[in-house]
Amino acid sequence: MTVDEALELARRHGVRVTLYDNSLSLEADVAPPAGVVAALKAAKSAIVGELRLRNALDRQRREEVELRDITRWINNHFISSPPGRCIHCGGGPRANDRFVLIFVGSDRADVHASCHQTWLAERQAEARKALGLEALPAVRIMEPSSPKDCPQ
Repeated sequence: MTVDEALELARRHGVRVTLYDNSLSLEADVAPPAGVVAALKAAKSAIVGELRLRNALDRQRREEVELRDITRWINNHFISSPPGRCIHCGGGPRANDRFVLIFVGSDRADVHASCHQTWLAERQAEARKALGLEALPAVRIMEPSSPKDCPQ
């Protein structure tokens, strides 16, 4: 019996199968037939592997959707900076710290290369809060720091 067949058999008998660590959790309103439980036991390792893969893919899709939503929010709430002024720390040009130019449509902002990751992390955190997304940081987000931590 394949994993999909075993899970479908369980579903038809009202059994909800979920992954909990390395174990399967079975929930049902009434006790399932012994044959259903036996089928799930026989395919347990394959079911655990398949559910892990599905969970990982679901998590990856959610992260991709969140990242798109965050990027869209940042773009829709983009704040321009005066030319030659860092949008993050407000500082002007510096030797050995070039500006990263950020464009959204016809809007533009300058941010020091050394301030860019912090500025982006803060904007992403702001977007997450505004969008009501979980407080966990997304991949590639650095811990925000205050503008005073930005090198001068």
